[in-house]
Amino acid sequence: EIFQRLAERMGYEEEQFKWSDSECLENYVDWDAPACEGIDLDYLRQHGFARLKVGTIDDRCPHKEGNFPTPSGKCEFKLEGATNFVAGPFRQMYEGFQPGEPLDSLPDYVPPRESPETNPDLAKKYPLNIVSPKSHGFLNSCYANMDHKIKGQGEQFVLIHATDAESRNIKDGDKVSVFNDRGGFEGDAKITDDVKPGIVVATLGYWRQLNKGTVNCISSAEFADMGHAPTFSDNLVQVEAAS
Repeated sequence: EIFQRLAERMGYEEEQFKWSDSECLENYVDWDAPACEGIDLDYLRQHGFARLKVGTIDDRCPHKEGNFPTPSGKCEFKLEGATNFVAGPFRQMYEGFQPGEPLDSLPDYVPPRESPETNPDLAKKYPLNIVSPKSHGFLNSCYANMDHKIKGQGEQFVLIHATDAESRNIKDGDKVSVFNDRGGFEGDAKITDDVKPGIVVATLGYWRQLNKGTVNCISSAEFADMGHAPTFSDNLVQVEAAS
C-alpha cells in the first residue's frame, strides 16, 4: 500500500502499482515451479499456509548427488569466469553498480585498511577496531524512535573489554564517547569478556538525536574489495568517558 501511494503521488501509471494483494501474489509467485506443486491461491486461502515441495527436514538433501550448477557439477572453490563480481548462476546483479575490477579465482585474505597492524600511525590516535552488527530490536534504523522498541533493545551500548576499560578509567554503565576523525556517538559502556582487547562492539540503528550521533558516523566512504560493498567493520576509533 505504501508503494502504491508513493507511485500515485509520483505519477507512475504502470498497472503493477494498481494490483491488489491477491493480484500481486498471483503474478509474482511462480506457481508452475516444482516447489509449488499442488499449491495455489485457493489452497492458501483455505489452509492459510503451505509447505513448499522441497523435501522434509529429515530427507531434504538437494545436492546429495552433486549436481551443482558449475562446469564440473561439483562444489568448486576455484571460480573461473567471474567477471565484475557477477558469478552466475549463483548471483545475479546489475553490473552497472560494480567496479569492473578483475577477481581472483580463489578466495584469499585481504587485510583491513584500518588496523594497528596495517595503519599504525592512525592507530596511535584511534587504537580500537569497532564492529557494528544489526540490532535485534530494530529494522536498521526503523522503529528506533519508538519507546517500546527501545525498551526491548535497550539504550545504545558499547561492549568493551575490561583491559581497555581499565586503561581509560571507564566503569560499567558509564556514558562513553566513541569517535574518530569522521564522527562519533555516545553509548553506555558494558564491560565484558565477550569481546577481545582492542575490539569494541556497538549495534547500529539508533537515531542521531538520541546519542549525539550514530554508529555509521564513524564509517569511511571506502568500498570493500569486491562489489562496492561498504566497510562498516573496517574502522578504527577511540573510546573515552563522555564529558
